[in-house]
Amino acid sequence: MEKAGREGDGAPRGPVLHIVVVGFHHKKGCQVEFSYPPLIPGDGHDSHTLPEEWKYLPFLALPDGAHNYQEDTVFFHLPPRNGNGATIYGISCYRQIEAKALKVRQADVTRETVQKSVCVLSKLPLYGLLQAKLQLITHAYFEEKDFSQISILKELYEHMNSSLGGTSLEGSQVYLGLSPRDLVLHFRHKVLILFKLILLEKKVRSRRMKRMGSFLYFSSE
Repeated sequence: MEKAGREGDGAPRGPVLHIVVVGFHHKKGCQVEFSYPPLIPGDGHDSHTLPEEWKYLPFLALPDGAHNYQEDTVFFHLPPRNGNGATIYGISCYRQIEAKALKVRQADVTRETVQKSVCVLSKLPLYGLLQAKLQLITHAYFEEKDFSQISILKELYEHMNSSLGGTSLEGSQVYLGLSPRDLVLHFRHKVLILFKLILLEKKVRSRRMKRMGSFLYFSSE
């Protein structure tokens, strides 16, 4: 039987590509501690190895100075892999916990606090929608006080792809967490320029495709 959220050929059915946990190691710094599915096919879910294109992922998901906050959310972009030209959208929920509160304390935990980020890597910029789900799971993951309990993270991946796949993305929930007021306050008069660019998007894309078609036609001769 196929798992929810995945096609028969192994490709994600929904927008979520990976669930990743990034932690701070007292000697090695920020590093990936868990990824599902593995960031590199064939590796284990606990592999620290990163694709070359995503070598800065740990530092984006767990930025410098994060230890000054009890919890926070970070949004970031990753470059495409395999030259497909598609930007990857990252949402990272950061939290920290006192080491003495852990039920299972691993040998490499030598500091008084443990800092980790739970990340979602998505093909679509569903920032508000993914953030709402990710914050709940990150809280539950830390409440376990045992970071070896990764089943909740795998379930998050399956749930997100099954619930956000197909026509379920239609409707107002896509815009969850997006504030028109904040948009206007941040961009001010440039909002009008952005609006015009959105309206012209299809025309620009159409002209570009026509030019590419003409180029291919003359090149074939």
